[in-house]
Amino acid sequence: MAEELVRTFIAVELPPELKTALGSFQNSLSIPAQAVKWVNPESMHLTIKFLGDTPLSQISNIIKGLEKAAQVCHAFTLCTNHIGAFPSLSNPKVIWLGLEGETGKLNALFAEVEKNISGLGFPAEQREFAPHLTLGRLRESASKIDLQTTAETLKTTPPVTKTSFKASHICLFKSQLLPAGPIYTRLAQISLA
Repeated sequence: MAEELVRTFIAVELPPELKTALGSFQNSLSIPAQAVKWVNPESMHLTIKFLGDTPLSQISNIIKGLEKAAQVCHAFTLCTNHIGAFPSLSNPKVIWLGLEGETGKLNALFAEVEKNISGLGFPAEQREFAPHLTLGRLRESASKIDLQTTAETLKTTPPVTKTSFKASHICLFKSQLLPAGPIYTRLAQISLA
């Protein structure tokens, strides 16, 4: 019998006040509602690594790997800084907020997580780690005019009110994709050194 798989990812949880601020920021953007599927502020997080379909038998090993990584990584403070989009502001598919602050400590955490779980069958990321908070994704059905309006709005958005937050732990989450939007369940929370 095939082993049960769960979709998982590793992330830093955001404090409630930052989630509230991000929700207000989403509402302040005059982007056509039919163009973007906004991320529910309640489920926003800072992804460290997306693992995808994970055998249930690997969960305890992943947690052990995260505990090892957390022992050598200290808590750090980050701050939201500017709005951006992948692949670019003029051709937005994903709208995000960038981060500044103790990014060296965040990058060290990412490297330690990679080092401690790559042996479990989760290949190391080929792309450079680009920490960001995803605000929304453009719908496939968005018209060219909606896309142009969105691009113009993003280019002319006033500077973001900087909000700082402390990252003191990392979490392993289970992700269930539902029509109403994903549901994230915390499987483990590990404090940083």
